[in-house]
Amino acid sequence: MKKTVLLLALSLAFFTDAFSQTGKKLVVMITRANWCPTCRANDAKIKNEVIPAYSSSKEVLIVINDVTNRRTKNKVKPALESAGVYDIAQKEQATGVIAIINPATGKNLNHIYVSYTTDDIKKAIEQALSKV
Repeated sequence: MKKTVLLLALSLAFFTDAFSQTGKKLVVMITRANWCPTCRANDAKIKNEVIPAYSSSKEVLIVINDVTNRRTKNKVKPALESAGVYDIAQKEQATGVIAIINPATGKNLNHIYVSYTTDDIKKAIEQALSKV
């Protein structure tokens, strides 16, 4: 019984630590690919409006999950691991998706799309922030 409790406590400590490495309240993971027409059509908006809006945020970390090919997947892996969302990124099947994740729990709070307006993307992030 003591071994089970100890194992459970160690597991919980490990997973909590893995998801809290960033010190941020939210991780916003944008899954994109060069071959995705929706991603290409919205890249400028994401790069020029969304990312800069949160680049100096103490509460939000934005990471890009580029699934274009094996090389881009390997390139983004360290950032995804550092943010504690690598395992979540591996399960993401769709491109053009923005996942808003609570890094303390690893829970996906919202899924939205890069095709949303900048204001709608920011609103979704702010709503998620108000819940954590």
